[in-house]
Amino acid sequence: MRVLITILLTMFSFYTFAEEQGEKGFKMDVNVSGFFSPEVTKATIKSVVEGSSAEKEGLNVGDDVVAIDGCKIPGCPASTAKSSLQKKVGDNVVLSMLKPNGETYEANITLQ
Repeated sequence: MRVLITILLTMFSFYTFAEEQGEKGFKMDVNVSGFFSPEVTKATIKSVVEGSSAEKEGLNVGDDVVAIDGCKIPGCPASTAKSSLQKKVGDNVVLSMLKPNGETYEANITLQ
């Protein structure tokens, strides 16, 4: 009985965490180097969800992310980038972006 209760509580905890974590509205291809202290070497927008905050902020497929919440890429610790992108619904993440034509812009994404 204890095992069953523990399993149910664990499942509820994971479900609650998944519900509270916000959706970014985009997907990225991310390159990382290093084993003990991995760093992001490149991040490129792979897809953007229609109607999302990311789309409204102008993110486009092929744009490179050059900083996440001020953490510059290349060189941003992977753990820092990950925590910046796993915030709660309603939180913001600021992305510094580079378009293929060399134009730069900042996108303030509200997680939904």
